[in-house]
Amino acid sequence: MRQILTLLIALVFLISCEKSKTPTRDVFRGNPIAALPADGVLRVSGSPYLATVDLRVPAGQTLTIEPGVELRFEPAKRLTVEGCINAVGSEAAPITFTSGMVIPRRGDWDGVWLESADNVSRFEYCRFLFGALWGRHKTYEYDTTGAAIDSAIAEYGSLTLKASSPTIKRCWFLAGGFSGVHIDTGSNPTLENCIIYDNAFHGVWVHQNADPLINYCIISENDDYGVKCAMPGDARRADLNLNYSVIIENFSGEFDNQSPLGFGRIFTANSNLDSCDYRHNLRLNPEYVEAVKIKHRGPKWDFRLQAWSAAIDAGPEGLDLESDGTRRDCGIHRYQYRPGEIRRRIPNLPIVGNRLEAARSPYYMSCDVLLPVGDTLFIEPGVEIRIEGRFVLRAKGCVKSNGTAGAPVKFISARLNPQKGEWQGIVFEEGGASGNELHYTQVFNARWGLKFVGRDALVNHCKLAYVDSVGILCEREAAPTITDCEIIDASIAGVLCQYNSSPLIRRNIISSGSGYGILARESSQPRIVNNIIDNLKVNGVRLENMSNALLRNNVFIGNGYSGVHCFNNSSPDVRNNIFYNNGSVQRGGYGIFAERTSRPAVAYNAFYLHDVAAVSISKDTTRLEATNLHVDPRFVDLAGKNYRLADGSPCLNAGDPTILDADGSPSDMGAFGGPDAP
Repeated sequence: MRQILTLLIALVFLISCEKSKTPTRDVFRGNPIAALPADGVLRVSGSPYLATVDLRVPAGQTLTIEPGVELRFEPAKRLTVEGCINAVGSEAAPITFTSGMVIPRRGDWDGVWLESADNVSRFEYCRFLFGALWGRHKTYEYDTTGAAIDSAIAEYGSLTLKASSPTIKRCWFLAGGFSGVHIDTGSNPTLENCIIYDNAFHGVWVHQNADPLINYCIISENDDYGVKCAMPGDARRADLNLNYSVIIENFSGEFDNQSPLGFGRIFTANSNLDSCDYRHNLRLNPEYVEAVKIKHRGPKWDFRLQAWSAAIDAGPEGLDLESDGTRRDCGIHRYQYRPGEIRRRIPNLPIVGNRLEAARSPYYMSCDVLLPVGDTLFIEPGVEIRIEGRFVLRAKGCVKSNGTAGAPVKFISARLNPQKGEWQGIVFEEGGASGNELHYTQVFNARWGLKFVGRDALVNHCKLAYVDSVGILCEREAAPTITDCEIIDASIAGVLCQYNSSPLIRRNIISSGSGYGILARESSQPRIVNNIIDNLKVNGVRLENMSNALLRNNVFIGNGYSGVHCFNNSSPDVRNNIFYNNGSVQRGGYGIFAERTSRPAVAYNAFYLHDVAAVSISKDTTRLEATNLHVDPRFVDLAGKNYRLADGSPCLNAGDPTILDADGSPSDMGAFGGPDAP
């Protein structure tokens, strides 16, 4: 027994020692090769291969590499092609050229070199990983005795082209120890849909006598320039065929100062309305699913594009399209549209005739969306738009959202249990079209529901709920008409009016928010008529900075501090309203509170159950015109929030005699009196 116990202790000790060892950089196991196959084919059946010597494809010969092959190299070894190489993988089975080390590092091996190779050479879906170490190769000058007197670092890359012009499509150049792609003199390759990322020098190096065609690539996070143009002296290259690519976050800059004038200068917009330079190259985050730079335990790479990436549909409009008919994406992986996916700009793929159709609903908004000037978006009854992130619909054109009572249009978060602020809302931008209409449209869980900047609109029978900021924001002379709507639980305000805005806010229910029912400031003049404004945590209405509103025939009930608060020269006309139990002794306790030279005109209103005073104007709580009543208005069902006046109410026919109800009788006080009553 003692012997068995001793053996067990020794075994545990050995296992513990083994686990504590620092990981080594031993060469990968693989199928060692010291020469290429005689028939010129590297087959996937023998993969992975391990090159133990430099490999060479002589002039006149062809190397074919099957999809899925992995060709690993021992340190400082390379593949040189003087003939032809045909390395065509697939998205599911890429070809990989990589280090032969267990824990790979930048520059482990020497890269792939094409030297006067056949121009029919082709790389597609190939991964070049950990190649080309800076400083490994030097060029020397010698004196007359043959002694070296000077030296310079020879420049090259994970893929080095010398007088060679292959086609390179959908390839990765990652974590190299020098440049990603080195295009030397006399080389005119095509690089298309490639990713060049995290290399120790430039992403792409281009000789003055090289003329590559580079389209739809993403060149990012390389340690020197994204694109380096090698020119004599201080000369600047006249032009470079680099188009519709993303070049971003390279350490020294996207382009060096010898690149063509205008590259990288953001001054215009492509047809996707992204900022770009004069060759339509973007300086915007490609938004990969996951791209973590190489660490001691190895990198994490998933270069698929997130749905909101600017690299999606970044190619030319109407030309050189993807197989599904959409515009070209940058990078390796094509973005796969889903049925009903609304993206980038309207019109787009799932929208037929600028119309969202109930038969195709639900739709999914997977990134920010723009409706341009000149376009009208029609939304049929019953359409549901599900927003999948913190995205915004920006409308410069005209929106006609035509819901009905039985089939409302819905803008909602795609999350199962959404919180406030899951998406940004609908913004009607300044300078856009007039004539916007939203009928029976629901906007839930946005940051703001609707935002109008200098725009008009008819917002009718809509519901905005669980909003993280403002239900409806009106600014810069915006003048929408907001009628018969519900605005429930907005964190800052149900409606915010600012900078000379003058909306008509009529026959709405604004309830249960943690801020204000209506907040007007900066010389705004809203008309607030026949609304029920109840159970707001702060004020029913707050007017600031010379905002002189009309408040007529509203009910203010159960608001946290006061029914109406006037501040800084705000003097509204307040008549025919009912103020019921607003605030408390500790929190306001006023029907109307006015300060700092605010002088509201208060007439023909009813006040009831205010702990401090019905009205305070500059701290004067004694003066109130005799036309105002201090009575219980006697609602039909206070607990059930039916704020119609019961028979025998003292507020019936007690309003301003110059204002009549729709039937011609003297107006009632409250939300159901006056000519605009429901």
